[in-house]
Amino acid sequence: MLLTCLAGMSASSADKVITIRVLSFNIRHGEDNFGESNLRSVIQVIKTYKPHVVALQGVDSLALGGKLHYHMRQIALQTNMYYVYGATDQAEGGSQGIGLMSVWPFEKTQKIGLPSRPGSNPRLLLCGLIRESEKLTFRFCNAQLDYASQLDRGLQSAYVNQLLGESIQPVVLAMDMGVKPTEQPYFSFRKNWFDAARGSQLSTRVDGIPGERMDYIFIQEKTRVRVGNYKLIREFPEASSHYPILATIEFL
Repeated sequence: MLLTCLAGMSASSADKVITIRVLSFNIRHGEDNFGESNLRSVIQVIKTYKPHVVALQGVDSLALGGKLHYHMRQIALQTNMYYVYGATDQAEGGSQGIGLMSVWPFEKTQKIGLPSRPGSNPRLLLCGLIRESEKLTFRFCNAQLDYASQLDRGLQSAYVNQLLGESIQPVVLAMDMGVKPTEQPYFSFRKNWFDAARGSQLSTRVDGIPGERMDYIFIQEKTRVRVGNYKLIREFPEASSHYPILATIEFL
């Protein structure tokens, strides 16, 4: 009788778990390590691992040299996902920025400028509100912090932490922080956030050394959640200077 009751409880608990697969990838402006388009590889990664939500950094939205480089639209069409793009830098023929994709529609989106010193490249926090089901509505966010200035990275990470800490909905945050877990900007996320790759020494840069982890997926710790799996995807080392990262998040 006891075994039967325990089995029933386990099954009931399992029914309540909602699993979300999250992919984050800096696609380096749509160029591989040989200067050719990497969009085919990016699309192949998404089709192979079938994430529910995707955060992309290093995205272009340009019309240049007679060619269209609307990365988010091109990738979303090929993977049958909804998308939103946030421009950070103006460039010849258009803009560069970050993007979100989801198998579910975005109910709302937000584009919030991040603090930086005069003359620094602008940076953005891009968020989308997603209703997975009646049981789960969550906020999915993406940012790429400033590479050139340690001061700006510190300001931006603290600002993102403060903004999202006030969210009513659970938050999943993907970021190319440009810093290792031992550096100050990461410290803003030591409290109240769970690092999906906590303790991992695997570099997220193709030419990186152990411990040089620059790309992250965070989940608010105030949410009843756990990470089922974390994977550094290394099957496409030529696609970008960054490896894509994948986390399976279980909402309890």
